[in-house]
Amino acid sequence: MKKLHSDQPEVTKETQLLQNASFPARSAASTAGQTSDDVTAAYKAVAYKTITPDQVHGSYHWDFERLLTVSMIPLFAASAINGAHPITDGLLGVVVPIHCHMGFDAMVTDYLHPGNVGKWGNKAIVWTLRGVTVLALVGCYQFNTSDIGLTELVKRSWTA
Repeated sequence: MKKLHSDQPEVTKETQLLQNASFPARSAASTAGQTSDDVTAAYKAVAYKTITPDQVHGSYHWDFERLLTVSMIPLFAASAINGAHPITDGLLGVVVPIHCHMGFDAMVTDYLHPGNVGKWGNKAIVWTLRGVTVLALVGCYQFNTSDIGLTELVKRSWTA
């Protein structure tokens, strides 16, 4: 604590924070019967809280989603221009199911979280989505290796 002059009151961090606080915060503190210490504690709780970045659910995850989405453009263009080819069919058989999985996973995260469907409901939905994605990947592999391939399927369906 320090005094600027002998006739001025002591200036503490708490009073400085309260003086710099917004009007609603100051008025809420005064009308709610709170002291400046209560308001200061609230500001300190917010001011010192830091969030550690999680790269699995952060920028790398977002970058991978965008890379996957953008990579579908040349794959679809190559399939449309060149016709069926095992490499493009194989890449489409991996990229499209993973793209769909990530989209549905975002939907589950946003709308079917444990607060809405319960802890076990959310786990059941997440594992069902994972199982369906694996089945789709296996199905695309089987269709590309044992049958006509994805590009030829779309071409035949389009002209049927």
